[in-house]
This record gives sequence, C-alpha cells and structure tokens, in this order.
Amino acid sequence: MAKKKKQETGGLQQPKLTVAEKEQVKQEREEVRKKEKKKREKKEKGERRGFFRWVKGIFVELKKVRWPTFSHTVAQTGVVLAVVLIFSLLVFGIDRGLTELYQLLTRNLA
Repeated sequence: MAKKKKQETGGLQQPKLTVAEKEQVKQEREEVRKKEKKKREKKEKGERRGFFRWVKGIFVELKKVRWPTFSHTVAQTGVVLAVVLIFSLLVFGIDRGLTELYQLLTRNLA
C-alpha cells in the first residue's frame, strides 16, 4: 500500500474545518475570483477607452495649434535656403583654400 505523504506546515497544524466552514471558504474564494475577473475586464475596457481618449486628445491639441500662413512659410523657407547657401559657400571656400595650400606645399617639397 502506498503511504500518504505528510504535508509540511512548518510545525503548524491546519485547523479542521467543518463542512459548512469549507463551503463558506469556497464561496469566499469564488467571490474573490469574480472580483478579480471584473477588475481585469474593467482594466481592459479602460485601456481601450484610454487609447481612443488619447487619439481624441491628439485631434483636440491639433485644433489648438496656430498654423503658419502661406506667406510666413514661404518667408521662413527663403531664410533657410539663404543660410544653407551661405554656409555651403563658406565650406566650399575653406575647402578650396586648404586644397590650394596643400598643393603649394607638396610642389615645393617634391
């Protein structure tokens, strides 16, 4: 015959429960499970609502934006192009100058 294993309880004995007490514990556990399930479902719904609320918030914020006029946009584009042109010419000039200096030095050494 197989021996039943003793459950170790750390030296503490589990109290004996009556049938009514066992049923009450079972009902309490079931209630806890139902509450946890409701919390999970509520959280999932909240996450979905949260996503749509977030998207709606984006559109609300976009309506608050003061968009630039066409003339302002064209003027700012002109400024950007002018700055790019100036710095391109500056970098080109420095590069050309250093190239000429290098060639001058290498001709005299050869």
